[in-house]
Parts: sequence; C-alpha cells; structure tokens
Amino acid sequence: MHTLPEKKVIAITGSMGSGKSQVSKYIANFYPVIDCDRINADLIKKDHEGYRKLVQFDWIVLDKNYEIDKTKMASSMFSDKTKKKQVEQILHPLIFEQIDKWKQEQQSSLVFVEVPILFEIQAQSKFDEIWCVYCDEQVALERLVKYRHFTLEQAKQRLQHQFSVEYKKQNSDVCIENNGGLEQLEKQIDELLEKRSVNGK
Repeated sequence: MHTLPEKKVIAITGSMGSGKSQVSKYIANFYPVIDCDRINADLIKKDHEGYRKLVQFDWIVLDKNYEIDKTKMASSMFSDKTKKKQVEQILHPLIFEQIDKWKQEQQSSLVFVEVPILFEIQAQSKFDEIWCVYCDEQVALERLVKYRHFTLEQAKQRLQHQFSVEYKKQNSDVCIENNGGLEQLEKQIDELLEKRSVNGK
C-alpha cells in the first residue's frame, strides 16, 4: 500500500520591513503559501469569529460601518500590554486553526506559512523548518515609512516590540539577506528551492 509523502511546513518570518511578503510572493509561484496577516485581517472583519469575540472588549473602537478600527486597535495594543495579550489570546488560536485546515487541503508535499511574529508567540514547534528574512534596521525603517506609511517613531515602536534580528537569525534554519534589490532576493530563493528539489526535500 502506497502512502502519501509527509507534508513539510516551512515558516517564513522576520522583523517588520525585512521583506517577508516579497519572499512569500515569489515562492507562491512554485509552492502553496499562506499569510497569517491575511488570515488575521479576515478574522476581524464584521461578523467573523474574531470580530465577534473582540467587540466584547469596551476599548475596541468601531468605525461608521461597524468594522473594527484597525489603526486604533493597533495603537491601543502597542501602548498597553494587557490589551495586546487580550487580542492575541483570541486571534492566535483561530489563526492556527485556519492554517491547519488550509495545510490539509494542499496537494503539495512542501508548503509555506508567513508568520511575522513566529518567535514572539513561541510557535517554532508548529513548523518543520524556519526561514528568516532579514535586513539592516535602517533599511527596515525606511521601508516601513515609505511603503507602510508609518512615521519614523511609529516604525521604531513596532520594531521595539519584536525580538532582535540576531535572535531570529540564530534560531532559524535558513537566513535570507534582503538589503539589496529584488533580483538578488529571488536568486537566493531560487538556490534554496533548487537545493530542496535536488535533495528531494
């Protein structure tokens, strides 16, 4: 009796502004990829499960369409550890439920999950391998200001709430440097994927 090959699940992580989404987008040309931030965004939409649980907190602000004001929620979370913990205790289990369901639906024996705060929530054991995307702090700050429209102070505040780049690199299986351009980044990914293809992993 033939058995299906065991599915290998690789986490893509790294600090804000490192370029995780660029890596995920490129890998998606070859393998299934799911993004925790997108799952999170769906969960807090009006009438979704995360939304129904979060609106029980009196500090959650709704906009004129009764959607959660994500900007105000993020501001409250990053200035109050208790509120941050309340949100994470609700959303993180729901996110991993969605990941598990998605994983089982995939036909590929190799799948990727983009998990921005993998180490911060101590989710390493849920994955077979961890790929860390990293760049210099100044590069990350410039990207957050330019592409995410944060002020410099907001960008610094977000990075301060995450583990250091060195910690993430030291605790990852693969490190992908992303200080340069897209061509350099894609070349690294091609080499990594080719190595797994050759080794049958």
